[in-house]
Amino acid sequence: MLMNYVVCVLAGLILTGRGLTQTDGKGMPVTIVFGVVTGLLYCGSFILLQWNVRKNGVILSSTFMKLGVIVPAVLAVVWFGERPGWNQGLGFILAITAILMIHLEKGKIRTEKAYTIGLLLLLLGGGLGDSMAKFYDVYGNPGLGSFFLMLSFLVSGIISGILVFRGGEKITKYEVLFGVLIGIPNYFSARFLLWALADIPAVITYPTYSIAAMALIGAAGVLMFREKLTKRQWGAYLLVILAVGLLNM
Repeated sequence: MLMNYVVCVLAGLILTGRGLTQTDGKGMPVTIVFGVVTGLLYCGSFILLQWNVRKNGVILSSTFMKLGVIVPAVLAVVWFGERPGWNQGLGFILAITAILMIHLEKGKIRTEKAYTIGLLLLLLGGGLGDSMAKFYDVYGNPGLGSFFLMLSFLVSGIISGILVFRGGEKITKYEVLFGVLIGIPNYFSARFLLWALADIPAVITYPTYSIAAMALIGAAGVLMFREKLTKRQWGAYLLVILAVGLLNM
C-alpha cells in the first residue's frame, strides 16, 4: 500500500505539472483541507479493513466496504439535493442486492456483536472517503483537482510509511512491482471519478462506479483465472447489468 501511494503521488505531481504554478491560488486553502481529510479517510479505511478482516473475516469485511456506496448516495440526496428518478432508485436497490449476493454466502454471515461496530465504521469510513470527491467537486476549484488527489494520496502515504517503518517491514522488489501495478489504476480511477462527478449526478455515478468495477473483477476471475461462479453469483452479475442500465437511463 505504501508503494501504491508513492506511485499515486508521483502521478498526481506529473498531472498537476505546471498547471499548479499557473493558478492564481484561488481555492487553495479549501483544496488543502479536503486533501488532508480525504487522505486520512483513505488510510483510516484501509486500517479498519485490516482490523475487520482479522476480527470478522474477509467476506463480511469486503461486503461492508462495498456497501459504503450507500453513504455518498444518501449524501447526494440529503446534502446536495439530488432527486433520483424511479429507475435510479430501483437500480440502486438492485446494486445493493447484487453486492450482498456476491459477497455473502449462506452460513458465513455471522459476527460477534462486539465487532459489529467495526463493520459499521468500515462502511461509514469508506463511504465518507469516496464522498469527498463529490464535496470537492461542489466546493473546490476544479483546476486544482489533480493537486487535491495528490495531496490525498500523500497524506495516506505518510501514514502508511510510518506504519511500515514502525513495524520493521522490508520493501522488496515485489512490493515495488505490485505497488506500481496497483497505484496507476488506483490514481486514475480516482481522477476519472472526479471528472465524472462534474457532469453526472452522484446518485448515478457512485453506484455505477462501484458495481461496474465489481463486474469487471468477476469477468477477470472467470476469463483469466478460470474461476467457477455459482448460480447465485451469476444471478448477482445479471442484477449488476440491470442495475447499471437502470441507473443510466
